[in-house]
Amino acid sequence: METFRRFEKKYLLSASQYGELMKKIEPYVKADKFFAADISSIYYDTDRFELIRRSIEKPEYKEKLRIRSYRDADEEDEVFVEFKKKLDGIVYKRRTGAVCKDVLEDISRCSFKDEQVGNEIRYALGYYGKLSPKIYIGCTRTSYVGKDDENLRITFDRDIRYRMKDLSLRKSRFDKAVTENTVMELKIKDAMPLWLVKILDECKAYPRGFSKVGTAFTNALKGE
Repeated sequence: METFRRFEKKYLLSASQYGELMKKIEPYVKADKFFAADISSIYYDTDRFELIRRSIEKPEYKEKLRIRSYRDADEEDEVFVEFKKKLDGIVYKRRTGAVCKDVLEDISRCSFKDEQVGNEIRYALGYYGKLSPKIYIGCTRTSYVGKDDENLRITFDRDIRYRMKDLSLRKSRFDKAVTENTVMELKIKDAMPLWLVKILDECKAYPRGFSKVGTAFTNALKGE
């Protein structure tokens, strides 16, 4: 079982902002032990997309249920099942493992590696009713941690893509772009270091609410 509690701030960077910021943070960060990954996620929702619609409204409290792999996953591969809650800017994430095909076939009946987390997921399933795979989100991620404080984690997501059919944890020719920008996410347990505050100001990078799955859903409604 893995449990995370942290503040998360997202930034949408243009190509020029990304290049400038990478140069400026280089003296302060180092590559994470999982530096580069091609991430695939599938988000679960009701047939009316209630979880995603609620997320788009930016409420004080929201929940997400997804499965994730850090490489293309086959049916028999173990993947992460993640249940995320966000309250007042603090993210709480519970994560366990399960077999890919079992989760995709029926998440309510699959076997979870950690039953405590599994029971929490089943409780959410009971609360919302039937949740099923709805949207695939993929991206290429690079990850860094602070040289002086490894509790500071900075990730950059590029080539962000989505699809709403033929759902699997693999790239597909049906994938469409979510955004051309880079999504930077700061994950911190306490206060942001002053050097980072200064660099963000110099790059005119400001936090903003951005949801990959929410944007993908909005794009799909527009036919994009």
